[in-house]
Amino acid sequence: MTSELGPIEVVGLKQALAELNKIDKKLRRSITTDFKNIVAPVLDEARDKIPDDAPLSGMARSWTGKSGTELMHWESAKVNKNLKAFTSGKKVRDAPGGFRQNLATFGIRWGGPQATLFDMARKGTMSQALQARFGPPSRVIWRAYQVKQNEVEGQVRDLVNKVMKLTGNNGRI
Repeated sequence: MTSELGPIEVVGLKQALAELNKIDKKLRRSITTDFKNIVAPVLDEARDKIPDDAPLSGMARSWTGKSGTELMHWESAKVNKNLKAFTSGKKVRDAPGGFRQNLATFGIRWGGPQATLFDMARKGTMSQALQARFGPPSRVIWRAYQVKQNEVEGQVRDLVNKVMKLTGNNGRI
């Protein structure tokens, strides 16, 4: 699961970051560090919303899928480890219908099957139990962002503008 930071759309940011990486790799890495520092309050808020113990009794048990991959066992350290900020993940992917779509340039990702099920389950008995205890989806990422939105959004805009100025790109937010 990937959650993006709010409804900010910047045209040309991926290309600007790629240019910056060609010119000065250390400066490009500092942009990522700056972004991670900006969204640290969102990640902290999200971590506070993640239950320490298994949210439902069945999530305390180990379940495996057809491939043999462990699907459910709720281990707080493992679940929290998969919560991170990222810059410029995959550039494009094939979307249904043969369309190509860009993925987020700046974002927060909470990966893993436990995270996906806990945060976004919408249908079925497990979802009903999660909704009764923790509310509707998104139970962690989007709510954490909403709490810290005013604190973070302006700083992200400033960072994007900095990248665009550094590369001489006239992209727009």
